[in-house]
Amino acid sequence: MVGQSKFVQLGAQNKELFGWITATYLLIAIISNLSSYFQWPDLAIQGVGYSIIDILVLFVILYTSGGVSVGIGILLVVPVLIPYICTSGQVSIAMAAMTGICLIGLEVWLGLKEGQTNTTSLTHSGILTLFIMLASWLGDRWIRKADEMAKLANRRGIDLANLSQLNQSILDRLESGILVVETSGAIRHMNAAAWHLLGNPGNWRSKPLAVFAPELDKHYQQWIDEVSPRTASYDLRHQQATELRVRFTQLGTQTRRNTLINLEDTSEQREKVQGVKLASLGQLTASIAHEIRNPLGAISHAAQLMSESQNLDKADTRLLQIIQANAKRMNLTIESVLNLSRKKEPKRERLPLKGWLHSFLRDFMLQHNLKEKQVTLFIEPADLMIEFDPAHLHQIMWNLCRNAFKYAHENPQKLQLDIQGGTPAHSRDVLLNIIDNGRGIPEDLRQRLFEPFFTTSTQGTGLGLFMARELALSNGSALEYLSLPTGGCCFRIVFSRSAH
Repeated sequence: MVGQSKFVQLGAQNKELFGWITATYLLIAIISNLSSYFQWPDLAIQGVGYSIIDILVLFVILYTSGGVSVGIGILLVVPVLIPYICTSGQVSIAMAAMTGICLIGLEVWLGLKEGQTNTTSLTHSGILTLFIMLASWLGDRWIRKADEMAKLANRRGIDLANLSQLNQSILDRLESGILVVETSGAIRHMNAAAWHLLGNPGNWRSKPLAVFAPELDKHYQQWIDEVSPRTASYDLRHQQATELRVRFTQLGTQTRRNTLINLEDTSEQREKVQGVKLASLGQLTASIAHEIRNPLGAISHAAQLMSESQNLDKADTRLLQIIQANAKRMNLTIESVLNLSRKKEPKRERLPLKGWLHSFLRDFMLQHNLKEKQVTLFIEPADLMIEFDPAHLHQIMWNLCRNAFKYAHENPQKLQLDIQGGTPAHSRDVLLNIIDNGRGIPEDLRQRLFEPFFTTSTQGTGLGLFMARELALSNGSALEYLSLPTGGCCFRIVFSRSAH
């Protein structure tokens, strides 16, 4: 036999009062939405007030429906717990106690009204009161624990924010450059040293690394594909100018990782190595010069005495000329090495690059009978300043321009010399290119250009380019050779402005 469900009609005991309370509650609901939107009165007052209204409305509904037997008394738990969200737990506990007392009182009142006490409804209301009190007590414990966790999380958040600010302050004060890069290539952090080393890039937060540091991004992608998560270091030349040593270190997990990039300017280290090298060279040349110059002087003196003899034929005279020429050449080589090893500390000065070059080229053209159309000078911006020893810069430029005059063409009147200087985008250094329209240098000889005593000419000592590069290094700069697809030679001086 299938039982039939029993439906309870709300408001059956007093339909008129039920109708009035539902209409009134609808109006209160509209008002509560408006007051919540405008946040007046205070939200805590609203929470307690509307909870009390909900409890009163539920009591009226229970009264008009015949008591807790209708089964909606459990809804009283909700308005009892709501004040926990916006006020202290004591208010909710007090509301729970008053609700329980009123609930039992309601059942007693309904029983007296009917002339008999319904023990089942009274037991039901007692159990419901106990449940409301238990829910209120558990809610109080849960809210207290949640409040403690919230306070702890807030303290931890403040500590993390302070630690993050401290770490950022430390990173910003480091002399070495620091970058934090996401896997996508976006930059999360860049300290002042890195910003300076990468040429003061503007709006770097909105640009990927490849835009203003393509060489660095190339090594970064290589590290990601082949080496990560192991730490690795690379040497590179940023924007074909600044020499950097970079080290990549993984931060975080493999799935959600960032990369710490450490940037170091190698120019200072290069200058230290250069100083040690020159000191060693000075000791070596001082020892060798004494041992070579004495016999060389004796040979030259003997050859000079023999040349004064009247009994020499043409063959002997030719042999004496060879001896004297090679002795002179050997003495010139010794003098060059001694001058290099005795080189004093550079006396750097701030020089206007365009003005200094204009004066130098005017003297060079005058001494070598070059026409104005054979030499062009282009410096952008025109007010570029460099820090260099004027005497050393003159020696370097004279050597490079003299080589172009001697070796670019057999006929010097066909020489075209272009001097171009400027600062590439996102670089702190100044580049100066000395370009000629000559035959160029064969590829198999380019690796040996700056080796001491290497020359393809029978007239030179092989020390010109070597000395020019050493002078550039001693001034914190660099000298290098670039191959041109159009032919000719291009020597580049990279003036470092790290001290500015």
